[in-house]
Amino acid sequence: MRTVQLLFLIPFFVAGCKNKNSLPGGILPQKKMQAIVWDIMRADQFLADYVINKDTSLDKTTESLKYYQRIFAIHDVTKEEFQHSFSYYQDHPALFKAIMDSINAPEKVAPTTPVQPEPLTDSITTQPDTTITISPKAIPDTPTTKKKVKRLAE
Repeated sequence: MRTVQLLFLIPFFVAGCKNKNSLPGGILPQKKMQAIVWDIMRADQFLADYVINKDTSLDKTTESLKYYQRIFAIHDVTKEEFQHSFSYYQDHPALFKAIMDSINAPEKVAPTTPVQPEPLTDSITTQPDTTITISPKAIPDTPTTKKKVKRLAE
C-alpha cells in the first residue's frame, strides 16, 4: 500500500521541483520578446509622427500591419508565434512587467570622470591686455592717410 502511495506522490514532487523560470515550448524568450515589442513601439511612434500625419488618406491599421510584418521578418518570428508569446506574457504579469520595465528603463551609460568647471574669477583683472598697437607702416596708403601724412610732414 505504501508503494502505491509513493508512486502516486512522485509525479507531484517532480512537478514541484520544475524550474519556475523556464518557459513552455513555443514561447519566445524574454530578450527576444523585449526586442520585438521595442521595435513595434518604435514603428507605432514613427507611423503616428511621420506617416499618418503626412498622408491622412492612408489606413493606419494597414500601414501598421505592413511595418509589423517587416519587424517579424527581421526577428525571424511569425505573427502567430508573437501573438501566442504575447498572450502568454500577458497571462503572467511578473514576466510581462519584467519585459516592459526593461523597455522603459534608460540604458546605463558607462561612468565617466566628470568635467570640473573652472572657478569663476574677475574677468577684468585676469584678462591679458588685448590692445593692439599698429605701426603707421602697417596701414595701407589710402587717399585719406596720404593727406594726413602730407599735412603732418609740412
